[in-house]
Amino acid sequence: MPMPEDSRQMRLWQVRRHWDALAKMDPFFAVLTDPGKEGNKWAISEFFVTGVAEVARDVERLEALAPGFAREHALDFGCGAGRLTQALGLHFARTTGIDISGHMVELAGAHCTLPQVAFVQNTRPDLRMFADGSFSLVYSRITLQHIAPRYTRRYLREFVRVLAPGGLLSVQIPERVPAGDPPDRLRFSLWPPTMVMRINRYIRYHYPGWFPGTPKMQMYALSRDEVLQSLAEAGAEVLSVDQSEHGNVDNLVYIARKVRAGASLPY
Repeated sequence: MPMPEDSRQMRLWQVRRHWDALAKMDPFFAVLTDPGKEGNKWAISEFFVTGVAEVARDVERLEALAPGFAREHALDFGCGAGRLTQALGLHFARTTGIDISGHMVELAGAHCTLPQVAFVQNTRPDLRMFADGSFSLVYSRITLQHIAPRYTRRYLREFVRVLAPGGLLSVQIPERVPAGDPPDRLRFSLWPPTMVMRINRYIRYHYPGWFPGTPKMQMYALSRDEVLQSLAEAGAEVLSVDQSEHGNVDNLVYIARKVRAGASLPY
């Protein structure tokens, strides 16, 4: 019998453990999985330059949708090694990068010399460390796709809460990800070694967060309707939903503006 979907979804403490391990093994490739760069082959300067070009395009898009939007304090959610955080620092008076991995946060700080950029670790399913209306932009790329949907829905509400009135949100969330492998169903075998192998494979597939082994990036999707509903309930109007090419994942970038205060989370 197939297992419930939630049984395969990592809890946040498991996500943190896996990303801490990735940060120790091959941090830049874990953040930007460019073919040919695996095995610590990213040149540091080349890695960070990619962020400058990417953020410049995104800021230009925001300016087209909301001319003259405030550029006071930006939040980069899921900052990793700070590739995009540093680039945001070139466009905003202040920028804060936040990540679940303490090792990534340390790495980001070690490679940043911009005084207007800071990095903090957050392992909670909320952003209670930030007051309402703290930011003029909340920005996130290739991060929410690695977090189970139950957390993403909550973070979306938090993103709007920490935005100042009129502040902008720009986040990327897949609408579809590749089907998982191996299949959900456990097949019986009369040959004991084969059965042991299948049980081991089955358990590791359904409970990946419980096994430190090789760090894994789980992939999750959230439908467009669910994202739009979460943003509307939080008090944001969606300005644009753009396609974003990234491998065989159907990515969407949601750009929204805070227009009212939404429901508060029960801390």
